[in-house]
Amino acid sequence: MMEIGELPVINIHEPEFWQSIYPDLHRALDQHPCAQTIDGALYVLGYDEVDAVLKDRRFLAADLLAMMGLNEGPVWEWWTRVMFSNNDPIHGRLRKLVNRAFTPPQVERKRETIRTIARNLLGEVVAAGSVDVMATVAHNLPSMVMATLLDIPESDREQFARWTTDIGLAFGAATDPVVRAQVEQALAGLDAYVAGLVEDRRGRVGTDLLSELIVAEEAGDKLSTRELIDMVENLLFAGHDTTRGSAGVLLALMETHPEMLDAVRTEDEAAKTIVEEILRYEAITFATSRCPDRLVEVAGVEIEAGTPVALCMPAASRDPRRYPEPDRFDVGRKDANPPTFGAGAHYCIGAWLARAELQELLRAAADLLSGVAVEEEPQWTPFAFIRRYDSLQMRFDAA
Repeated sequence: MMEIGELPVINIHEPEFWQSIYPDLHRALDQHPCAQTIDGALYVLGYDEVDAVLKDRRFLAADLLAMMGLNEGPVWEWWTRVMFSNNDPIHGRLRKLVNRAFTPPQVERKRETIRTIARNLLGEVVAAGSVDVMATVAHNLPSMVMATLLDIPESDREQFARWTTDIGLAFGAATDPVVRAQVEQALAGLDAYVAGLVEDRRGRVGTDLLSELIVAEEAGDKLSTRELIDMVENLLFAGHDTTRGSAGVLLALMETHPEMLDAVRTEDEAAKTIVEEILRYEAITFATSRCPDRLVEVAGVEIEAGTPVALCMPAASRDPRRYPEPDRFDVGRKDANPPTFGAGAHYCIGAWLARAELQELLRAAADLLSGVAVEEEPQWTPFAFIRRYDSLQMRFDAA
């Protein structure tokens, strides 16, 4: 048995770490499937170990904001209500009610809408010349998809996008009072706005996502108005920053790996395979957390009940025990199966929607572009557990 204090150390508290995370993660993983931070937090790095913890029902969802020092106030109260922060029976009940709106067949019915949005966004930046794609394509794709699926009126979508962006800052709210106030203001605005949408949509149920959530029923159980509001905010928080980060990586990789576009033009299923490799190569969620409800062992490390455990997705996604040549981006890799969306009871409910958005962005690029250029070396936002470039200045050449 090993004590947590005997594990290799990863120094996530230095800004330099976030610009090049893999050397430190590889060094630690070479020594042990688990590691610690300089303040003693436990991280699980290995693919098999991360997968096992995610599927182990002894490990419960952890209160991430409380772990970061925020355990009161409107942001924390909202956080404790959203589905992915809860465990059974609350989590299971909510998931049963909303699952059917996010199955692969349901997402396929929305694909034409997603395709149109992706093509329009890419067409706009091609015409504009040099653009920051993080602030345009990557930001707008998930925001516009969700606004369209919820049938948000066109006149409200700019404000809706601002709220979406601000809610994505929730992790920063734990340490920065200015950010916390910004998130609180966004939540208050969205609460009032979505409550009005729910009231309106109950009177004229349609085919949009909000209508699907309103009519969702399981054994006579339905979502309350408060739960509907929280669910919409949950989807915005979970779906915006993650897809934005992955879209930025996808666009940047087109310069160094133009074979991506060639493959999509010639193979029907190439977009799906390549998106899985993108999600593996740069796992956007740095870590998700769990707490065991009893004494457990992971890779020879005993973990006391209630001890937060961080599952490091980039380390698991480049574990050489699971992936040959893990640091090589391989367009033809057929078995990526990255842990990006988790596993087990808390598997990301929006995984198929996020995949569809990235696939359609890649297909639009293959159709509309002949080449791309990254004009400035992108920098990763330090300390962002949903990883993203600060900016990504690019130029696109039309096909």
